Amino acid sequence: MRPLSRIARLRAAMIALVVGALAIPTVAQAQDEPDLDETGSFYLEYMAGVSHSPKGTIRGANDASIGLFGNSKQKPVGYFIGTAVGGYVADNIRLEVQIGYRNSEINRIKVQGEPSGAKNSTISMLSVMYNAYYDVDLRDQDIPVVPWVGLGLGWGMPRIDAENQAGPMQLDIDDTDSTMVYNFMGGLTWPFTDQAEFVLGYRYLASIPFQVTGTQSGLRQRFEYEYGAHEGYSGIRFRF
Repeated sequence: MRPLSRIARLRAAMIALVVGALAIPTVAQAQDEPDLDETGSFYLEYMAGVSHSPKGTIRGANDASIGLFGNSKQKPVGYFIGTAVGGYVADNIRLEVQIGYRNSEINRIKVQGEPSGAKNSTISMLSVMYNAYYDVDLRDQDIPVVPWVGLGLGWGMPRIDAENQAGPMQLDIDDTDSTMVYNFMGGLTWPFTDQAEFVLGYRYLASIPFQVTGTQSGLRQRFEYEYGAHEGYSGIRFRF
């Protein structure tokens, strides 16, 4: 069982995220309707795509784990799904709260020379992000797409569920943590009706170091890990 202090911090973070999500429509409503968006200031977006989590470094995180240093290697392609609600707060500038989940299968994981092959092992990240975007309005040039760039900061819940080949030095991790995450995005939007748009985007999402608990050679250990993922996705955005 996790210490009460961590549960309390997690609860406080979720309350802050909910308050922020409720504040976005209020801020957007207080602004004049932006020139870029003639049909409404709010939107709801659904997205899905692929997620690639590069090779990651895993290391011992306490005195009992001195000398434990290794890595995990994921399969090239995992998946990503997400949804977002947002609105315009100024011309061409929009804010949103986005909930996303990505999952990749782990091929190999080790920390101290043990056999690294892994079966039915995964690494995943649930994230709640505050994102800000700038849309480039090119309608005066008769260009039917809207390029955009964005960045964001938020809360993430990573999970590692992995074990390598059975043996006296077997590594086994099945744990979650909470951590700060950030992302950078870019993409294109194609309006195809007055209320709906097709979205194509790229995102790089990463975390600060977090800790998970597992066993190595039968001994309970704590490990440190940093998560990163490159994601390509498409989606539908509905304005109202």
